[in-house]
Amino acid sequence: MQANKLIAICPLEALQKVSYLSRPIVFKKQPCSALVFCFDGQVYSYVNHCMHMHRPLNGEQDAIFDDSGRYLRCSMHGFVFEPTTGECQSPVCLGQHLQTLRLQVVDGIVYFAEKHLQLPDCP
Repeated sequence: MQANKLIAICPLEALQKVSYLSRPIVFKKQPCSALVFCFDGQVYSYVNHCMHMHRPLNGEQDAIFDDSGRYLRCSMHGFVFEPTTGECQSPVCLGQHLQTLRLQVVDGIVYFAEKHLQLPDCP
């Protein structure tokens, strides 16, 4: 993917109506998924992969935030992450970060703007 190529995700308005979206991607040649969400009026995206047990954050429940709505939470073991930075706040992985994916919002559309990201081939 060229550095200037953007991959459309969804209208910003649609993203503001849900707690998060999960999209299948290929990142650095590895198939995985991306989480995209709004938090405090900003849009964020991370590779959906907890560094503790290498599982999707929403793998056990269809949710990525803890009950307070202040932290991202891995549903497998409850590890929590700062939504704005992806930094782990749980003791075992304290200071490690989720893999951030760059985004751009252009004319009300949210795009991936990550040079190592591609969409998977459709069968």
